[in-house]
Amino acid sequence: MRRLALAAVALFAVIGFFSYSQRTGDFAGYLLVGDLVLEGGHIYADAPAGVNTWPPLFSLLCAPLALIARFSPGLARGIWVALNYAAVLLLLDVLARLVYGRKLSLRADPSGRDSAGAGGETGGDGISLADAAIFVPLLLSSRWLLANLEHLQVNILIFCLALGGLYLISTNREGLGGLTLGLGAALKVMPIVFVPYLAYRRRWRAAILVTLATAAYSLMPMSIYGWSRFWAYVVAWRAEVAAGWGVSAMNHSVFAMLDRLIGHGILPFTSGDIDGLPESGSPWVTIAMLVVLAAVAAHAWWASRGPVQQGSWASINEWSIVFIVAVVFGPVARLYYFVILLLPNVLLYAVWRSPGAGSGTRRLAAVTLFVPFFLGTLASPELIGDRLSAVLEMSSVLTLAMLVALAGLLWLRPQMPTERDICEVAGGIE
Repeated sequence: MRRLALAAVALFAVIGFFSYSQRTGDFAGYLLVGDLVLEGGHIYADAPAGVNTWPPLFSLLCAPLALIARFSPGLARGIWVALNYAAVLLLLDVLARLVYGRKLSLRADPSGRDSAGAGGETGGDGISLADAAIFVPLLLSSRWLLANLEHLQVNILIFCLALGGLYLISTNREGLGGLTLGLGAALKVMPIVFVPYLAYRRRWRAAILVTLATAAYSLMPMSIYGWSRFWAYVVAWRAEVAAGWGVSAMNHSVFAMLDRLIGHGILPFTSGDIDGLPESGSPWVTIAMLVVLAAVAAHAWWASRGPVQQGSWASINEWSIVFIVAVVFGPVARLYYFVILLLPNVLLYAVWRSPGAGSGTRRLAAVTLFVPFFLGTLASPELIGDRLSAVLEMSSVLTLAMLVALAGLLWLRPQMPTERDICEVAGGIE
């Protein structure tokens, strides 16, 4: 059965590579920005509105891709897809080490079944990609992963940098971890939320290193563009962000959900996507948003009281909560942002199958694992068609999926098992 699962993954990867490499998606915007860098154009003013909403550093990543695309657009897209594939494997390896203390193996039957250490320290054995402990969470995260590949988005790479940085910090490689997490925060602001989290957990050195690394990376384009042009780009980037993203069906943030309901008075299941629906500007939306965020923060503080071992299941639970809050409570949340659910999905599967957890804890883990997958799949246009999918998205079904995951993780935090039977949890899929 494991060999069949590995063969299916390999076949899908090969077919997907050639399919995704033919798409343009958001990658066309990356190439446009890269061309502007190579030609000396203004990376914001000379791009269509809403195309470049990334910090100036991101344009330096786009430039080599645009250079390759001038020789062969297909090669540039193929390299991008390959980078995303590699990032997924690296993510799974980090998750296997964090949750099970084992390295990821691409073989059906990894040699050695000795027990492994905790806190991210791997033992001598491995865990197969086809093992249910990895394979099932991967399937449950497939919609979010595939959305990134279909749109040739960058969020898998950003998530890989953020989680990789946290893993390195948890294994006391704070310098390298700070550089890794800082790079992710400089490319996309979202990972910077881990600075206050690290400070809360009294990892002061790590918090300072991440902050300094983020600042250093963010200022790096100055050496290419010069002082005046760089700061003009910063001002232009802030203006692009301030313009907002609207609250139509493609925006799955809590703010968009509340604005559709309170600001525009659109009741669930009464409307399909309203293209370009702007923010209402209602102050009640902001108030409601702050109330919800305050409730989440209060519950998170209550649930995470006391010390926690870095790299433990409780720590991974907290990382998952921070990732979800950072994504869904931002001004915009797209479908492909939800790739971060891969982290809690691996953890929740382990808790669900753990003999050291109580029956109530295991049931709650199962609900938190499967309900977001069900809601996400339910709103899939491939399953129910574009029109009905737009109605469900406008009704904030995907936002609710994230909030269910968040609520489940918050309630599970005080119940996280302290003992792990890794061999039993990481059983095969036979």
